[in-house]
Amino acid sequence: MSFDDVNLPGKIEFGALGGPQFKTEVVVLGSGHEQRNAEWSLVRHAWDVAPGIQSQQDLDKVVAFWYARQGRLRGFRFRDRTDFSVTGQILLAAAIGGETAIQLFRSYISGGVSFERPIFKPVAGSLTLYVDGSPVSAGLDSSTGIVTFSALSAGVQLSADFEYDIPVRFDSDHLRIQNVTHARDAVRSLPIIETRDI
Repeated sequence: MSFDDVNLPGKIEFGALGGPQFKTEVVVLGSGHEQRNAEWSLVRHAWDVAPGIQSQQDLDKVVAFWYARQGRLRGFRFRDRTDFSVTGQILLAAAIGGETAIQLFRSYISGGVSFERPIFKPVAGSLTLYVDGSPVSAGLDSSTGIVTFSALSAGVQLSADFEYDIPVRFDSDHLRIQNVTHARDAVRSLPIIETRDI
C-alpha cells in the first residue's frame, strides 16, 4: 500500500475530534444476559480533522495535502495530541538472552488488566533505550517500529522513552468544501482512519 512519511499539517491536528475504537459483537440472550466477543484484536483510531481548520491558510494546506494523498489512496502520519509519547515503557520485563530486536508497543494498565498496542510509526530521533536503567545505543526503524540493539543477557530489564505517530488515511474520496465567508466553516467534515497497511 502507498504510504507517505509526512504528517498532516500540525496545527490542524490540535482541533481533531475522535480517538480509539474497538469492535465488539454483543449478543443479548433470552435471559437478558450478554455474550461479548472481540472482533478486533487491535484498537483502531478515527478522527474528524475538519474542526482544526481555522483559517484560509489552514484550508489551503489541507486542500493541497488531500490532493497529494489522492483522497483515500495514500496513507500518512497523524499525531494524536492526547497520546503520543511514553516514558519508561517496559519493553521486556525479563529479556531472553541473545535478544537483538523488538517491536515497540505502548502499554495501558488499569485494575490489573493491561492492553498492549503495537507502535508502527515512532518518531525518528525520539527513542532512548535503557537496559536496567542505563541508556544504551539502539537502532530504530521509524517506518515499522522495530528497535535493534546488541544481544542482551538473560533477565535484564529493557525500557524506552519515545514519541510516535499513527498511520492513517483519509476516509473519503470526496473533499466537500462549502463556499462561505470564513474558511473555518468551509469544510464541515474530513474523516481520517487508522490503517493497518504500513
